[in-house]
Amino acid sequence: MTQNNNGNGVQRAKLDPELNQEVRVRLLRDKPYTGTNSVGKYYLYSVVNTETGEELSFFAPEDVHNIIVEKKLGKDSEFLIKKVLHQNGSKKTKLELSLVSVAASQTDNLKEIMRQCLAEAIDIVRSLPDIPFQGEDIRAICSGLFIARTR
Repeated sequence: MTQNNNGNGVQRAKLDPELNQEVRVRLLRDKPYTGTNSVGKYYLYSVVNTETGEELSFFAPEDVHNIIVEKKLGKDSEFLIKKVLHQNGSKKTKLELSLVSVAASQTDNLKEIMRQCLAEAIDIVRSLPDIPFQGEDIRAICSGLFIARTR
């Protein structure tokens, strides 16, 4: 494997699986580093090989990049990369991507935590009917739960 600079000064080996070899990887960032070179536009993803723990640079071809974007894969999403024979002009191989797990985005995760905290705050208020709670009290309970869970 060759060493590549991923745009932030960190040298990583390039992910380049052998023919018919599957490599399970996990995205380390939500977005790729993009740029243009003599070949055209490139999409450089930072990934980690889940079996070895090695951090790698993955230059995704445009079709694989489009799948990553379409499936909304972000940080901590896992997929298998496999190089297979494929005759298309002068190009004899292509990469196939198989999803393993899609990580929820941080925003979606925080929204779900907030919903759960609000539901529990309402449940707490309803379980104590003798105390005259107000809307501000529900908000305060909800905020306290949310802060405690997201630290």
